[in-house]
Amino acid sequence: MSVFRLLCMCTANQCRSPMAEVIAANQLMERGVDAVVVSSGMLEGGMPATSGSVNTMRTRGFDLSMHESRQIDPDTIGAADLILTMERRHLTAIAELDVDAVLKSFPLKELAELAPIVGWRSTTVSVSDWIRQANALRLPGSVLSRETQFDVADPMGGSKRNYAKAADEISELLETVFRFLFPVR
Repeated sequence: MSVFRLLCMCTANQCRSPMAEVIAANQLMERGVDAVVVSSGMLEGGMPATSGSVNTMRTRGFDLSMHESRQIDPDTIGAADLILTMERRHLTAIAELDVDAVLKSFPLKELAELAPIVGWRSTTVSVSDWIRQANALRLPGSVLSRETQFDVADPMGGSKRNYAKAADEISELLETVFRFLFPVR
C-alpha cells in the first residue's frame, strides 16, 4: 500500500484538529500504517495551539507546543486520501475550494458511525474504494446539511474537562474508523 494521507480539519486549527492530528498519527503508527497526517482549519493560520490543547495532549504524551495553525487550501485538500472534519459545516469550506473533495470528506463522528456498516476493509479493497463505500451510505443531501449531530464539541475557551472530553472523544472515534479501515491482520 502507498502512503495514506489524512487531513484533520476544524475551525481554527488550534484545538480539535491538532489533537486529532497527533492522535491519528500515533494510532496509525501502532497499526503499522505508513501515513502522513496533517491538520488545518477554516480560519487564517499562524496561531499556536491553545494552552488547553497543549496541556491536555502533554498529559497523554504528545507535544503540541510547536504547533502553528494552517488554513485549509486546495493543495492540502487535493493531497489527502481522506479528510476528517470536526463539524459538518467544515465540509462547506472544503466544497468551496474543491467540490469533488467532499466525496472523501466526512465529519469524524459520521465516519465512525458508518465504518461498522461498511465493515472491515479486506486486502483486496483499496482505501479509496472503502471510502467510496462509506460515502455511498450517506443520505442524499446530508453532506452539506446544517445538522450538528456529528459535531465534536469545540473546547476553545472551555475548561480542562472540556479539552479532555474532546481529546477522549476524538481518540475513540479515530480508533473506530481505523479499526475498520486498517484492520490488524
